[in-house]
Amino acid sequence: MGKGILIMILGMGIILSILEISLNSNTSQGLSSTVKYYDNMEARLISNSGIEIYLEKMRLDKTITGAYTNNSLMGGRYDIYISGPDTALKLKSIGTFDGVSHTSMILAKRAQVTLPKVNASVYVAANTLGINFGGNLKIDGNDNNMDGTKGTGTALPGIAVSLASDSVSIVNDIKSKTAGNITGAGGTPSVRTVPDVTDWNSVSQNIVAGADYTIASGTVSGGSYGTASAPKVTYATGDVHFSGTVTGYGIMVVNGNLTMSGQFTFNGILLVYGSSQISVQSTGQATIYGATMLVGQHVDFQPASGKAAFYYSSQAINNAQINLKSTQYKILSWWE
Repeated sequence: MGKGILIMILGMGIILSILEISLNSNTSQGLSSTVKYYDNMEARLISNSGIEIYLEKMRLDKTITGAYTNNSLMGGRYDIYISGPDTALKLKSIGTFDGVSHTSMILAKRAQVTLPKVNASVYVAANTLGINFGGNLKIDGNDNNMDGTKGTGTALPGIAVSLASDSVSIVNDIKSKTAGNITGAGGTPSVRTVPDVTDWNSVSQNIVAGADYTIASGTVSGGSYGTASAPKVTYATGDVHFSGTVTGYGIMVVNGNLTMSGQFTFNGILLVYGSSQISVQSTGQATIYGATMLVGQHVDFQPASGKAAFYYSSQAINNAQINLKSTQYKILSWWE
């Protein structure tokens, strides 16, 4: 009987030992699974965060492309590989945490810059308008190419205004020698009324959010803002005076008064915008191919005490629309 009890006790001890070993093994396996799950989740989070980080970097710097490796993040690292054109941009991110890796890939498309509607070679949207047409002035609403040759697009008015009273005033006040220099749709002088329903504040803010060049208030002596193959978004944050030789392609937004006293040449859209009063003056030689838009409660337009030419150019505008890079992206697909 005593031996039976001893055998039973020994048997129970063996069973308990086996159960303890089994429980310890299950606990270790459970802990291992938990750690592995955590590492996988961290690697995935790092990988996806890497894509988000570089989309923001690309918003601020439109030239970013190629490989950017060994970036530290949340105790791990990630490698980014960027390739493809703006219409089919591929980002590959490999996140690594505690020896575990996760790969994320997206296909994205950079949005186009939304340009304002073009109504004329020179469009003025204002409650009150002051004009002083002097010097050697030409405003042409017929289509022109950027090299000065004639384009094949539909002619627009040389000048269009938002209020009918301004249209009548311009026609009545133009000197006889100046009237023949304002040409375009509808005869000479080509001045028409086009009512304005544009939210210019929204338009300008959307454009300048992706500015490639930002110019502070003051005098700017010379400079180049974009090329025909790579037009740019240029933003002058306040009153600006361009002197010397200045060239540009794309769209320029001036949030204030604009003075051009040197040789100023721009191909694309020139938007001068102010919440109250703006003044536009050219005392040098200014040449615009594309369209000029002047927007404010009161606009003083004094285009030429020197020499100024404003040519409508569908070529310059289309070149800007096609080649300007926005800061916005559309995610076409995401793989993990």
